[in-house]
Amino acid sequence: MERTSVTEKELLAFLNKKLHEAGHGAGCYFERIIRLRVDERAGCNWASAQLQCAEATGDCCPSEAEKIITEAKARFYLKD
Repeated sequence: MERTSVTEKELLAFLNKKLHEAGHGAGCYFERIIRLRVDERAGCNWASAQLQCAEATGDCCPSEAEKIITEAKARFYLKD
């Protein structure tokens, strides 16, 4: 599958929409994208997204967040 090139803002909007659809929109959101210096073998140029939660621990929905990130890494490539 070919990846769609998106800006960091567009990628964050997609990730946060998916997180909200999964029922975690109130206090959890993706704050920023962690970009790679070199594309990984699979062709993705970003490693992850920083999850921010209203709870002090920051782990209100890590398993759902990881699924969303995995899906997005297969679909999106960050524009420079």
